[in-house]
Amino acid sequence: MSQRIRKREQDPDIARRARVLLYAAFAVFGLLCARLYWLQVVSYDQYQALSENNRLRLRTVRAPRGPIFDRKGRPIAETQGSYDLVCSPVDMGDPEAEVRFLAQIVEFDTDEDEVLEKIREAMKTNPYTSITVARDLRFEQVSVLEFNREGLPGFSVMVEAKRSYPYGTAFAHALGYVSEVSKEELKASRKDDRLAMGDLVGKYGLERAMDSVLRGINGGRKVEVDAAGRDQRMVEEVPSITGGPLHTTLDADLQKAAQDAMGNRAGAVIALAPKTGEVLAFYSAPAFDPNVFARGIRKADWQALNTDPRKPMQNKGLQGTYAPGSTVKPFIALAALEGNVLDRTARVACGGSYRLGNHTFRCWKEKGHGPVDMYRAVVQSCDVYFYVLGLRLGPERIAELERGAGFGMITGIDLPGERRGLVPDREWKKKISKERWMDYESLLLGIGQGSVHLTPLEMAVGYSTLATGGEVMKPYVVTKSVGLDGKVVERKPEMLRKLPWKPENAEFIRKALAGVVNDYGTGGIAKLPGITVAGKTGTAQVAQVKGKMIKSEHLAYEIRDHAWFAAFAPAEDPKICVVAMVEHGGHGGSAAAPIVKAVMQEFFRTQAAAPPPEEGE
Repeated sequence: MSQRIRKREQDPDIARRARVLLYAAFAVFGLLCARLYWLQVVSYDQYQALSENNRLRLRTVRAPRGPIFDRKGRPIAETQGSYDLVCSPVDMGDPEAEVRFLAQIVEFDTDEDEVLEKIREAMKTNPYTSITVARDLRFEQVSVLEFNREGLPGFSVMVEAKRSYPYGTAFAHALGYVSEVSKEELKASRKDDRLAMGDLVGKYGLERAMDSVLRGINGGRKVEVDAAGRDQRMVEEVPSITGGPLHTTLDADLQKAAQDAMGNRAGAVIALAPKTGEVLAFYSAPAFDPNVFARGIRKADWQALNTDPRKPMQNKGLQGTYAPGSTVKPFIALAALEGNVLDRTARVACGGSYRLGNHTFRCWKEKGHGPVDMYRAVVQSCDVYFYVLGLRLGPERIAELERGAGFGMITGIDLPGERRGLVPDREWKKKISKERWMDYESLLLGIGQGSVHLTPLEMAVGYSTLATGGEVMKPYVVTKSVGLDGKVVERKPEMLRKLPWKPENAEFIRKALAGVVNDYGTGGIAKLPGITVAGKTGTAQVAQVKGKMIKSEHLAYEIRDHAWFAAFAPAEDPKICVVAMVEHGGHGGSAAAPIVKAVMQEFFRTQAAAPPPEEGE
């Protein structure tokens, strides 16, 4: 028996099998050890991050933008709290179904396809990020979302900073608006570590020009979430840093006065302080509501703004160019005086028209003004007188004086998108059309027609130059900004150039402009009690109508004349210069002059109401 057992134990086949099993066990154990080493040592950081991401979420806290103040310290752009709907793509089960359900239970301004596009983009780049789906929710919307939270995993309502414009449309083109940063802007600013997906950035006006100052630094909250992605507790918080404040030259009282006086018409109103270049008011109409952009504008609404024939997205004060009409006549008269082309006392007979070759050019007064000297020609805005001056001066002398005053030149204002007007001369025409200059073109330059086109801002700078007797001040809006580092940058008045006008000639033109308003001239409607207003009307022809003279109001809107009025006051010591231009408004005296008067009335009213400065200020 024992012999049989010994033989079985020594069976070589059994021993071999045992060894194989033993080696296999050691191999499996070795593999398990290697795998454990790989997971716990080599891939420790990766799997730790994954485990943390399954439990923790980083919620971005958007930094509030810095406030913008008017010259009296009133906020014209500020930040308020807003209920925003955000989502974490990683916590969503079926994005299409959830977004569809969301659209069924709550009505948003945000388009459904836009939301899905944002989520898909985040899935590719960083699925753990927070995406803002809708901004500025109403209380009833928040209630519906909270009630249906179980069916919306990954979605949550957060309180975030919202840009707010308390004056609505009044400052639209000066301040601009903010909107979510685009993919293109993110790519273009890779070096800016403050900029992240979903941030609001300036897109227009001061918001764009001063974005680096106004935009703060985002903070964040690390929160623990449950299986549905709902916040349970905050683990860590890094507070955001608010953007720096901006102080401006703008006056909310004057801005509102300009808006109210313009009404529902299209055009621009600009008010400057002639001696400093401070922009007191800058209004373009029709305007848009920047609050809509801060909430997130719909594609349909954006398209409607851009296809509106009256162009509400165009800053007409900076970018609109128009024939100036008779507003250039004081500059033509000054050019004649400076060049000794015509004495101020010399008279020109106006019979209602002027003949040049085979063409007859009419005066606005059908029966004519009779014999007029320079003063009366400016006051009564006699076209025939300025036809004669235009021919005698020629385009070069006209262009030299007008460009010196700021016409057809970039002013350098600290608002983005400024466009240059045009003051033509022989060289310009030769370059553009390869044709020689014709006499009738000089004649038309005398009354501000033909190829000459100016922006309302250029007009305001030019009339401010008349007010100061030849000092061309650079217009500016920002007086002081404070950076995130606390560095204060202050802006001081800057004189671009001092024109060599003879003081007696500039004084004569100022007196003639005072006569336009106060001596039975074309601008009498702009009179102010106790204050001498100096100004000039302008009616710029848009289209030629053959035959008998037809009143502008009897024409179709698209071919009515543009209406101008430019003025400064008090004439003897100018403190404000205001220009109003009304698109297709008709006559400058009836359409634009009342707007200028309303702004000036408000300016002098608030000046009189202001307390006197303390001693030593």
